[in-house]
Amino acid sequence: MLRPRRSLFSGLTIAATAAAGLLITPARADARAAHRSARAAKKPPRSKTVSSLDGKIAVFPVRYDEDAGFSAQFVRILKAHGLDVATDVRRVDTAEQFRELSTALGFAAYVDGEYMNNGPRSRLTIQVRNGYTGRKVAAVTFRESNLHLRTEVEDKLWTKIGPALARACTDASKPRKRDRDPLMIEAGTPLADK
Repeated sequence: MLRPRRSLFSGLTIAATAAAGLLITPARADARAAHRSARAAKKPPRSKTVSSLDGKIAVFPVRYDEDAGFSAQFVRILKAHGLDVATDVRRVDTAEQFRELSTALGFAAYVDGEYMNNGPRSRLTIQVRNGYTGRKVAAVTFRESNLHLRTEVEDKLWTKIGPALARACTDASKPRKRDRDPLMIEAGTPLADK
């Protein structure tokens, strides 16, 4: 078996080049450290998981869920993370109506869901609306067997919608400008007390 030979000069050239690249002088080490710290200072680390929040959230009943088990699961998970949860709120249609409802009742966000049982695999879609803007800020879909869907929601719901709820709670603390004056009904003259 024949092996190709390298010349002594080319071998020394490769070795010298590799050694020169590996040699780090104290000045180069300081420059690299300064560059890393400057880059780290520009962008603070952003964690996607949020541990605990303070805000008022409305949870609508999950559509097509006969036993309302998913809604109860959402409420329990959100309360465990420090949120005040209301379940007696009716759905509205437009972003403007969500904003007005938030202004009147102080909601930071709305959580809504839809359950579809498609034979062996079920699908649960969850939407989060920001109360300040009235717009959808997150949509998450879980696809899993009927047996494992609740466990999947239990394990991953907060990591999926927690950051959106954190932004909504931050937005809720902003001052609100009313779109229009409250509706006043003119019912005529008051009856005189006798």
